This record gives sequence, structure tokens and C-alpha cells, in this order.
Amino acid sequence: MRLSPSLKLGLIAFLAVDLALALILGSLYILRADLRLKDELRDIGATIYEEAFVINNFELLDQDANLFTLDDLRGDWSLIFFGFTSCPDICPITMSELKRFADTWLEARQKQEVNVILATVDPNNDDPSSMKEYLGEFNSSFLGLTGTQAELKGLAESLFVGFGESMSTEVLAATAHDGHSKELGKARFSIDHSSHISVINPEAELFAVIRPPHRAHDLVQALELIIEKY
Repeated sequence: MRLSPSLKLGLIAFLAVDLALALILGSLYILRADLRLKDELRDIGATIYEEAFVINNFELLDQDANLFTLDDLRGDWSLIFFGFTSCPDICPITMSELKRFADTWLEARQKQEVNVILATVDPNNDDPSSMKEYLGEFNSSFLGLTGTQAELKGLAESLFVGFGESMSTEVLAATAHDGHSKELGKARFSIDHSSHISVINPEAELFAVIRPPHRAHDLVQALELIIEKY
């Protein structure tokens, strides 16, 4: 049957409207799925960035005193936490949860490699050997990064991590009276640092962040959702 020009135009218009509606409904479905994902991640303290952030190149040492650069982050997912081996509370608690995460993840997803990395905020005291000994208390497969203050600060800035030393109240009081803060010893200083975990994608980019408090089961769930979105 031969169609008239007007009928052809009407059919084309109908198909165009139908296609537009399908695209709109598809977009709404994707939007709702993204909103559900964001809600799920927010409930467990995680956020995926709208666009992944480029990480500036760096040169650090791992716990075996081998050179570790940005290229070593490529190919696998990585979780990077900044802390230090003599940290009295937050760091060992977080590392314990990361240990539980790694054990659970290995059992559930053996083909998906995830590196757990501790970068020190106390390079003056955390050399490769002390990092290795400390990590061995949690999981011998964990990586530890140390190096110069400048290189560590550079990596920290790329991951929106802040850290630095601060004097205790006793030191501040003594300094106010006699100005001999240097004689009071480094042991009287504390190290303040951000405690979030940075999620690095296989392209060595900052893809997401997981905020404290950190719990192993939340870390597993967050990473599964993040990788699914990726």
C-alpha cells in the first residue's frame, strides 16, 4: 500500500514523538537510579565525585624501601588512608576496620584487586621498616608509603587531606611564659590529620571519598557500589 505524503509525515512525527518520550523516560530512569545510588552511598558516608580528580605525580617509598609513584596506582582500585604508626586511637581503629574489609573483600570478590595503602603523616619517625612492622600487625599485603614531607604533602593535597603538628595545651602554656618550646621535646606535639579514605580508580584518579567513622561492612558495600557506578 502506497502512503500519501501527509500520512508519511504524520507517521514520522509520531515515531519522533515516541522516540523522544522513550529518551525522556530512559533519562528519568537513569536519573532516579543515580539518585538512589547517591542516597545509598551517603547513608554509609561515601561520595562519588562528579568528575574524577587528577592526582599529581609523586615519588615515595613503600614499606620495602622501593620507589612508589603515581604509575603504581594504575590498574587496580586503591584505598588510601593518611595516618602514622604511633597514632594512639583513630589510626589503629581505622586500620583494624580496613583489615576486616580486606578479609571480607578477598572472600567475596577474589578477582577484583583492591590495594589498601597507609600514607604516613609523620615521615620523620615512620621509615619503611617501621611502616612494614606496623602494617604486619594488620595485614601483610597492605602498602605503606613514606618519604619527604614535601612529597607526602603533595599527595595529601591531591586527595584533599590536611595534616600538621600542633602543640599540646601544656606546651602552649609553657611557651607563653618562657618561650622554651623547643626544649619541651617533640613528644609534646600532636599530629592532626584528615581521617577520610580516598578511593582511587584504575586510572590513578581520585574517584570517591569515604568519610569516618569507618566500618568494614560499610567499606565493602561502598566499594561495591562505587565500582558498579564506574
